[in-house]
Amino acid sequence: MKLLNKTLQYYFWLSIVLLMVAIPVFYYVLQRIVLSNIDASLVATKTQLIPRLRVMEIEPEALQPQLDDGVTLEKAPRRPESDSLYTSDKYRLLTSYLVINQETYRLQIKSSLADHQRLIGSIIVLQSVLLILLLSGLLLINQSLAKRIWKPFYQTLRKLRAYKVDDPAPLQLAPSGISEFGELNSAVEQLAERSRQSYLSQKEFAENASHELRTPLAVFQGKLEMLMQTTPLSEEQAALISELADASHRMTRLNKGLLLLTRIQNGQFPDTAAVLVRETARHLLAQYEPQIAQKGLQVEEDWLDELPVNMSPNLLEVLLGNLLSNAIRHNLPGGKIVVKGANGMLTVSNTGQAYPLQEDRIYQRFAKNSKDAESLGLGLEIVRKICDLYGFEVKYSWEKGMHNFQVIMKS
Repeated sequence: MKLLNKTLQYYFWLSIVLLMVAIPVFYYVLQRIVLSNIDASLVATKTQLIPRLRVMEIEPEALQPQLDDGVTLEKAPRRPESDSLYTSDKYRLLTSYLVINQETYRLQIKSSLADHQRLIGSIIVLQSVLLILLLSGLLLINQSLAKRIWKPFYQTLRKLRAYKVDDPAPLQLAPSGISEFGELNSAVEQLAERSRQSYLSQKEFAENASHELRTPLAVFQGKLEMLMQTTPLSEEQAALISELADASHRMTRLNKGLLLLTRIQNGQFPDTAAVLVRETARHLLAQYEPQIAQKGLQVEEDWLDELPVNMSPNLLEVLLGNLLSNAIRHNLPGGKIVVKGANGMLTVSNTGQAYPLQEDRIYQRFAKNSKDAESLGLGLEIVRKICDLYGFEVKYSWEKGMHNFQVIMKS
């Protein structure tokens, strides 16, 4: 959730709580005020009636004066000490006792509450609408102001998303009149520049190391081949030279693997193209035919989809090559390899050791699950780095004696 929406969420719930508290309180206060006014009106009515009722005391034979609607006068057996105000049904009543000609009379004045309740309801509805409009307006104004205030932040965020560490020009962010955003932009620019310089240094080191190592390794390999062709050569010398040649070949592969990892991590494969996974996989299987035949492996293909992807063709070959070479290298003699492609997923399965691999180690650098001297422990890490680079997902499973590596290329 965005910070702006999070802030507005707090304002929204605060507004709801205020409405839920304010409306009942306002209703109660308004009702008390109305009742107080009604009571005052009833008392005033009583005060106005007293002179008219005194006629009966001065002139006993006089007829009972005409009373207004809602006013009753009747004899009562006794006289309480004080008047009473109370609500009965939908009326507010005032009861008072008078002594006229030594007779006790009960005077009762009532006023309907229906009209007042409708008035209170109308006022509550109007007040609620005004409160809702006021709070909604405040939320909208706050949202508009917050967007304007946070605009420099989103500008910085857009530039950071578009920024690439291999850009030749340093990152430059727009100045901001807000001190906090100005400090943030300054810190981000410094961090980006340090990252760019670190990237350039790492890139230069990787290129120089690759170049400097490649030449002596090539010379070393060439001298070993020349040494193999010299005569006389004893059996012991030939064995030593063969071991040196294997070590040289291993060093060359290790140098290429580490360099490839560094280039992938640095994003040095910007070129992308529409390539077909099935076509590339079949091409690689044809290249691995001698190794497959040497171990007597059975290869099965099941392609329901050509699996078109947009990525670097070189990295696709590396990804498929590592999966297929592992399936060959770690397979059993006379074993089986199954390559499937369907619904945006590539699966490479192979027979091998009779227990599952350790999933927490298979993608670690130099982690090995076999005693094969030819294995460098870099293949699966390179596979994972390529998948991370293009947003793919790689999964491992072990079922019915088959080791399965599944690459999900489409979400």
